[in-house]
Amino acid sequence: MCRFVSLYVFILPVCWATTISGYVRDSVTGKSIPNANVYIQETGDGTASSPYGYYEINLIEGNYTMETSVIGFKTDIRKINVGNEILEFEIKLNRAILEYSEIIVKGLFTSRLGNESVDVINAEEINSRDKESIPDVLRTIPGVDVQFAHPNGRNVNVSIRGSSDYKPGGYNNRILMLLDGFPIQIPNSGAPDWNSLPLESIQRIEVDNSPASAQYGHNSMGGVINLITDDGSMESSTTLRFSGGSYSKAQTSITHNNQKGNWRYGINTMAQTSSGHRFNADNQTGRLRTYLCYGDQKGRTYRLSHILSYSDIGHPGFASTSSSSYRKSERLSQYIQGHGFYPIGKGISMSHSLFLNKFNTIYYDRKDTPEDKKEGNRDYDDLAVGLRSEMLITKWARWIFMAGSDVEWSRSRVSVFNPIYESPSQLSLGGFIQSKYSIGNGWSFGTGLRYDYRKSDPGSNFQSRVYSNWSPKINLMYTIRGERVFTLAYSEGFRAPSLSELYLLHTSSYGLTMQGNPNLLPEKVQAFEITYEYLHGDHWDGSISLFHNRYENMIDFVYNFPVLAKNREGVTGDGIEYKFRFGGIDVINISGSYAYLNMSDRGGDPILYRSKYRGKLYLNYQNKLIKIRVGAQAWSKQTYENFLVHNQCNQNENDDCWIQEDDKIIFPIHKLPERIISEIILSKEMETYTASLRISNVFDTPYELIQDYPMPGRTWQFTLTKTIKKE
Repeated sequence: MCRFVSLYVFILPVCWATTISGYVRDSVTGKSIPNANVYIQETGDGTASSPYGYYEINLIEGNYTMETSVIGFKTDIRKINVGNEILEFEIKLNRAILEYSEIIVKGLFTSRLGNESVDVINAEEINSRDKESIPDVLRTIPGVDVQFAHPNGRNVNVSIRGSSDYKPGGYNNRILMLLDGFPIQIPNSGAPDWNSLPLESIQRIEVDNSPASAQYGHNSMGGVINLITDDGSMESSTTLRFSGGSYSKAQTSITHNNQKGNWRYGINTMAQTSSGHRFNADNQTGRLRTYLCYGDQKGRTYRLSHILSYSDIGHPGFASTSSSSYRKSERLSQYIQGHGFYPIGKGISMSHSLFLNKFNTIYYDRKDTPEDKKEGNRDYDDLAVGLRSEMLITKWARWIFMAGSDVEWSRSRVSVFNPIYESPSQLSLGGFIQSKYSIGNGWSFGTGLRYDYRKSDPGSNFQSRVYSNWSPKINLMYTIRGERVFTLAYSEGFRAPSLSELYLLHTSSYGLTMQGNPNLLPEKVQAFEITYEYLHGDHWDGSISLFHNRYENMIDFVYNFPVLAKNREGVTGDGIEYKFRFGGIDVINISGSYAYLNMSDRGGDPILYRSKYRGKLYLNYQNKLIKIRVGAQAWSKQTYENFLVHNQCNQNENDDCWIQEDDKIIFPIHKLPERIISEIILSKEMETYTASLRISNVFDTPYELIQDYPMPGRTWQFTLTKTIKKE
């Protein structure tokens, strides 16, 4: 109700506000619930309940929608009418039994029990980027750096905040890749089979930017990327997709999801081929994915999925030499994943996950390989099986608790290992606890601790290697009205050496003999992070993060005769990341990111392939006629060692030759120049059809992601998609 009040010589319209107050309580126990978010949808105003569950909001006369939410309880949404009188509402929330995968909030902040620094990319965003492979999609995500010879190539290096790789082409990826929460790394290298990942079925990508060893163990010291597939929980449909483009690119896929009663099932098949952007960069891939899900009215769910993938990939090699340009590889990959979730009481649930990953790879010579270039076949036979169990407790108003354990056994039979080792294997055991406690008044406190045990057995009665580690993490979060979030986090990471780092022995096609080292120490990292996130309605949000990572015993293949795996003295990384999204105008959406990274080797060695400055900017425009997406990625200079030079320096030489110093070879240092690469995507929806045209590298800029691997120039791809939804 508004009245006019005379104050000195001013006549001011004053609106008297009405107080809305009350308590938020558990509907079962009647206990007060602290730190509940009470939010007014129409005004964007909100507050958090006190340690005693009390809340208070001032509103002027009108009709409003009040939303109350807190972890572990169902959201309460009610209409309220505000007049002259003081209003009191007692809000009783019903408990919700949650599966861990459901404790994810897409938006400003997450209630994930791990570190709070998590980015979520949904299906709409993934589709709008119109990429042809998972590595190509990951390259567009803020904070993620991806290096590859071509988008559908075999070898891909993924790095978050400079964590990996220390050198390109190595075996020390420090990012844990998950598919629906299951690890998918190949045992001998620690990297996934990128060609087997079903991009057309991905519904969400979650990126944890900080060490996650407190929950996921040794492979996650550089962060976690979790690819979430479509499990048919959405509407039943059939999608057909056809693509064609530069370099004889052709791809087709069919995806079908259906539901009958409590059962959901689906199938996806994809085939693609391309001649590649240069000699021996051709690739052919075929995938088949099936799944079956069951869920009843008691909250129990069970899921079984299977992926079968075949790929035949050319390895173009370095542009300045033809020594490796005749090599190809074919791989058959299989993933079998089973998951069960069931409540065992109010607010208490259990889940069990079982997986089997099988990889068979053959590297071979092309039919037109000259006799003096033939290397013969190299075989890789990798197997991994594992079991993970988790208990989730959400029965308390202030506290969410998770405890779990996992076990994994993996084995590699590969011809590039030292022949004295018959069939190296690894056994990994881990147990962890995680908790998130609501202190009150917007404060929450997260903790975690994990113990890892890993035994690497080379076989043939050689000595086994045992690695163990405790990985803690803590984070303190402060939330203001659901619009501002401050997070202070500390976490530690751990990574045991991969089988290749321990037992490798082979000569590369460009003349370097690479050898593993059974005496390697495990890697560790201490990470500090401060993050500020903000949200202005549905139109404007962003975040800024400052981080400091201190690595110990980083494993690197040091150039020598042979090239030997060794532990570095230590590496320090400091950086800033800023991300924003603006969608205040109906037809325009703008998003972007900027990252600064400063890494230094405490032993004085150069840090390779780490741009200090990176930026990404995307603009989406749409009207009734067409959608237009314009994007650009930019990065500063990158340092690399030119290990392709074959001449040893004489006394009067100082460039394009190598020198030997103590126990290592020092190659000349060069730099890849800074680059800006742009793209444009045009798309049009016509009833059940969607057509899109993507033009990449619009200005035909020559560039390399890694030394002597020229990337494609200007390319195009046309895609036609038809979606048939079940009535």
